[in-house]
Amino acid sequence: MHQKICVAIANEAVAALIEEVELTPKPGLVDLHNNGSHVDLNLSLMCESALSLHETFYNMALLHYGKTPTTRLREQFGEIGRTGEQLMFAATNEVNTHKGAIWSIGLICAATARRKGDISFPQVLDDAAELAKLPDRMIPNQPTNGLNVKKKYGMPGAREEAQYGFPHIRKYSYPTYEKARFDHNPLEAKLLTLLALISNLNDTCIVHRGGLGALEFAKTEANNIIKNFSIEAVERLDKEFQQSWISPGGSADLLATTFFISNWLTKKRRFSYGEVSLQVSSE
Repeated sequence: MHQKICVAIANEAVAALIEEVELTPKPGLVDLHNNGSHVDLNLSLMCESALSLHETFYNMALLHYGKTPTTRLREQFGEIGRTGEQLMFAATNEVNTHKGAIWSIGLICAATARRKGDISFPQVLDDAAELAKLPDRMIPNQPTNGLNVKKKYGMPGAREEAQYGFPHIRKYSYPTYEKARFDHNPLEAKLLTLLALISNLNDTCIVHRGGLGALEFAKTEANNIIKNFSIEAVERLDKEFQQSWISPGGSADLLATTFFISNWLTKKRRFSYGEVSLQVSSE
């Protein structure tokens, strides 16, 4: 029974990544219309990357099934994640597609498995934070874009977002999505959720590329569209982001994580995952 639940968790995780990338239009991000502010990413590559991570999410879930986090589990979780990164790089010819999502969605997979699938909100975020706060002595001492931004600007990144209990999911994306799903059609609800993240998150992907000016521009423009929403406005913002080389990758990771949590809680699916058709297994 526990393996079946862990397969379902991994299926939901992969489906959430595909649901995020297929959401169209998205400003500065890969979608069905274009590659956003990227020359090395495209829709096919993103989907291949998502599918390559099924085993990783399954192993993360299986490791934590019915277990309270410990330092040993945290280090094993990190090891699975780093192996997952290598599987991702093998599938994408060394292009970083979902490194941040392995961390954020992986933690939610572990938290979901800890409760044997019976999660609630925001407890699932608290459980994920409990695991994220534990030390991992095996983390490689190598620079990343997020760490460079933290060092230069003193800005917390994906690691702190998780350790703080995913405040931007807790305060912005999840409440926005749950409300917007009743007030708008599915496409609009998802786009409003993404805009809520872009307008509030100090997205280190944006800062790495364009500095604090790009971040302020992205936040302001996203907030303006929320106040006067239209699909056409999102399409215009996509063009502006591409011209400025802005890509809200951190927001995209948290959007996919939000989809996972909402899909799991809302429908408790057994055979249908996210908003996409998915046929994968843990074998």
